[in-house]
Amino acid sequence: MCDELGDEEYMEAYVMEQGGVFPCSIEDGEGCNEKEKKYLNKWKTKSAADVESQLTRLGGMQAGKMKASLMKWIKQRIGILRQLSDSFKDKTDDAPSHEEL
Repeated sequence: MCDELGDEEYMEAYVMEQGGVFPCSIEDGEGCNEKEKKYLNKWKTKSAADVESQLTRLGGMQAGKMKASLMKWIKQRIGILRQLSDSFKDKTDDAPSHEEL
């Protein structure tokens, strides 16, 4: 493995984070563990504002010191929320314009 990134798990997490790719898909739940599925189902019903607020909160928590397992869970939640946020944006982009001539 690469000496700079350390073990394979850390390297994979780094590449996925930098690439904006997460194994848990909000579309079909593929690649999600049970904890992620439960979290996803909870947040699917929330508004775009709620999702953005939670993203901001979790982003602030990332700067703190914590166990690696807790940091991993924060990153998993951020990955899920970013996908949800993007899906809200896609829905508003697809909405027909109501401009009058």
